[in-house]
Amino acid sequence: MLIHGILGLGNRENIYFVEDSYASLKNNTLSLHYLENISKDPPDEIYGIEDENGSVIGLVIYNPETEDTPGFWSIFTDIVSSKPAPNESSRRFSNIAGNLRLSRLHRTTCKEFNRAVIEYYSLALVNRQLCENCHISKEPYDMIYIESRRSRLKELLDRYKLRGDMLEICCGNGMSTLPLHEMGYAPVAIDFDKCQVCQGLEHSVLEPERTIVLDATSLSQFFHENTFDTVSGFMLGTIYPFNRGIWEGMMSEAVKVLKPGGMILLTVNKREEIEVLKCALEMNRITGSIIDNTDGKGIYDQWVYVGSKSSN
Repeated sequence: MLIHGILGLGNRENIYFVEDSYASLKNNTLSLHYLENISKDPPDEIYGIEDENGSVIGLVIYNPETEDTPGFWSIFTDIVSSKPAPNESSRRFSNIAGNLRLSRLHRTTCKEFNRAVIEYYSLALVNRQLCENCHISKEPYDMIYIESRRSRLKELLDRYKLRGDMLEICCGNGMSTLPLHEMGYAPVAIDFDKCQVCQGLEHSVLEPERTIVLDATSLSQFFHENTFDTVSGFMLGTIYPFNRGIWEGMMSEAVKVLKPGGMILLTVNKREEIEVLKCALEMNRITGSIIDNTDGKGIYDQWVYVGSKSSN
């Protein structure tokens, strides 16, 4: 894994981040509990991970082998809780780290380390380390990824020139990410359904270092505003009157992380769904239009919204 390279460890070394998901790193509940106890009686060797600005963004502690468990490295980090602005858990982490005597520093960059963290959680997920008693077996590729839909999406994407840094929301198992990759795009792909994400990872459709299990209603808690040149989302929904507010919130969050002048491209099944999204987007500095993309089957990507974010 990328984290092995940052720490200069062999690939056979056991490494574990203390929190059980990327999203959990926002509050670091377990990490801070352990670190506060560790700080009372610290081990002889604690390693630090330092970014390009000289800030300690990670702590590494070796746990020796016992009769029950092999030796392993524990990693604590505030890489998520410190962005886009430090929260209380980040400040507590920095305070603890600042009072520890670090025997060694591993230097990296925030971008490189964040990629390593994302990759770690993706691989831990697909290796069934994050889901206790998972009994879901791998399904055949051809049963999941529908060639006709992939071709249809490529035809749609051919009409538009997507650009720059890209975020794909609600990526699911990567059915829509697949044609993006085939056309040379490299989105950061997110979805809240970890089983769907796991499926995409185990078929190598989703890229481990660019895929995050994350709720799209909280994008601005994890990404800086004006980060992405393009935000895409395919077959969003189903959108009902009772969950309309969730989708409106999701659109508001998507606009926050989209750069001024950036493009948003969304598809749904029903016209009334795309009208809900259009209304929400255009209340948040997006100008665009609905496109009829219906076909005889009437299932996938029937209605499209394409818009851009105003600079004002």
